[in-house]
Amino acid sequence: MSWLAPIGFIGLAGIIALVIIYIIKPNYQQKMITSTYVWKLSLKYKKKRIPVSKLSNILIFLCQLLILTILGALLARPVVMNEKIGDEGERVIIIDSSASMMLEEQGSTRFERAVEEAKLLAAATHEEGGVVSVILADDTPEFLAQRFGVDKSGEVIAALDELKLAGCSYSPSDMEGAVALTEEVLRYNSKAQVYLLTATEYLETNGVVVKDVSIDGEWNAAILDAKAEFNENNHYEITVDVGCYGRTELVTVYCEIAGANGTTERLQLTRTEFFDPTEEEKTVVFTTDDMNGRALYSFENLEIYVSVSDSFGEDNSFFVYGGTKPTIRIQYASSSPNNYFGGVIRTIRENMKNKWSIDFVELKADDRAEVEGFDFYIFEHRMPEVMPTDGVVLLVDPAGEPSGSGLRFGGRYSVASDSTLASGNPHELTKYVDSSRITIAKYTEILAMDGYTELAYYNGEPVMLAKDEPDAKVIVWAFDLNYSNLIALPDFSFLIYNLFNHYIPSTLSSNYFEIGDTVDLASRGTELKVSGNGEDYSFEGKTGQIILTRPGTYTATQKPMQGDHLIIDNFFVKIPSSESNITKQVDALPQADVDVSVEIEYEDLLFYFAICLVSLMFVEWALQTKKNF
Repeated sequence: MSWLAPIGFIGLAGIIALVIIYIIKPNYQQKMITSTYVWKLSLKYKKKRIPVSKLSNILIFLCQLLILTILGALLARPVVMNEKIGDEGERVIIIDSSASMMLEEQGSTRFERAVEEAKLLAAATHEEGGVVSVILADDTPEFLAQRFGVDKSGEVIAALDELKLAGCSYSPSDMEGAVALTEEVLRYNSKAQVYLLTATEYLETNGVVVKDVSIDGEWNAAILDAKAEFNENNHYEITVDVGCYGRTELVTVYCEIAGANGTTERLQLTRTEFFDPTEEEKTVVFTTDDMNGRALYSFENLEIYVSVSDSFGEDNSFFVYGGTKPTIRIQYASSSPNNYFGGVIRTIRENMKNKWSIDFVELKADDRAEVEGFDFYIFEHRMPEVMPTDGVVLLVDPAGEPSGSGLRFGGRYSVASDSTLASGNPHELTKYVDSSRITIAKYTEILAMDGYTELAYYNGEPVMLAKDEPDAKVIVWAFDLNYSNLIALPDFSFLIYNLFNHYIPSTLSSNYFEIGDTVDLASRGTELKVSGNGEDYSFEGKTGQIILTRPGTYTATQKPMQGDHLIIDNFFVKIPSSESNITKQVDALPQADVDVSVEIEYEDLLFYFAICLVSLMFVEWALQTKKNF
């Protein structure tokens, strides 16, 4: 028993008043007696009634004491607290919305059957007067309905009908997140029954009722992965991972090569493999033997597919791009050539061969230097008369002022050989570079530098500059490398790598991704756009980012800073391989971690106390009546 208003116990102060009244109450009454006989007779009767009179007084006092106690208790509002854990008439329905639920057989998909089953469960629960919650388990699980009672049964059915029309996602389901949402219901009703509508087999369900919505006849053949890589003979070897689930089958894998070795020819390679439940996945390798001894050095794209009538067609094909690398043309012009630039460029060419094909042209001292047609110009000592406008320009130890450069130089100075540089403004070009390690012995004074950022100083004078404008991408090292330790430091390689990454970035880090991946885009020009599979994105600035939700081929298009041609990159987005395996088993469902918060019901005791109060008042009245008569 508990008390809702304990302050009401102040009313018990009436008991003290009662006790005081009895203490000060006189024990006798003064009467006039007219006859000695009557006096003696009264004494005789009084002696006989003393015991009964005392008992009656005690009982009356106890009754009055209890009456005051009950009145004080009534003011404190007595109740009995009952814990309400909830009833069993509540269901939580989880609908698997992973890509594998798209499998279609006998005119319906797994997902459609799951939604119909959810409608039946919801209707049955509401007919029983219960409560329904519906959770959509995709990559970001959410409630479609949370603890909807009978009054909202129409809303539940409408939400499920809308879900059926929308279809499921192409991503894996976050079952852990879906189970975590059930905890929000189970905290209020730990007896609520959780149902999972799926086609995945779970060996341990942890109290969840798993309903299998798959049907006989479902099977799936899939291209799980594919890649083209250079082998030790410097030509491509094509590797394909193939799966076949739910049926024993002969599966033919096709590989169509577009633009093989720079031609318009389209080659088709095939390989047939036998699959059974003991070996559901295999790796197929296409080599020169499959091409009648011809080596594959470049290609426009590879289309790899299986031509079958299975239950799931979204994973039957795979495209491989990147077989023709964009060419980066570099010109190195110097009146006194050295091996420093050639060495670092060759290293970059080897390390980035999967991104670019680098064409390095090293001019002799008397060769004419070009000012157009290259992506990267390096001028050391000798300067061009006019600045190139179609590429990145690096001016090293400038001995002249090219027209259009915005530069003006002063004298050339010699300093102590251990003179070090100081860092200038932070910039991507000097990432990982420690200017204090770089020493110089000869440098050129810079008098004017319109639009340039100062990257490093010697004795307060700028010696490293950078400009990054739409029509001018220029780097200036105003000191002689032959009189500097820079070429012996790792900072030299950092500077060249940073230059490539900042001014000539790869648009994409890869040519294929999975559903749910985040794609980072780097722009080499303006108006970067990505389109494909009904989705379109536009970006301003040098970087962009998209999260992939649909499979297929996408095209990234951008306009370079100079010229009217377009830079086009393609990439392919595939469904996760785990979703192609329609017979997979999972060890266990995640278990809900529930700290049950019980609901408290209060049973009012006022009625029972009132009965006691009335009863005691009646007894006290009866005792008083008997005493007085």
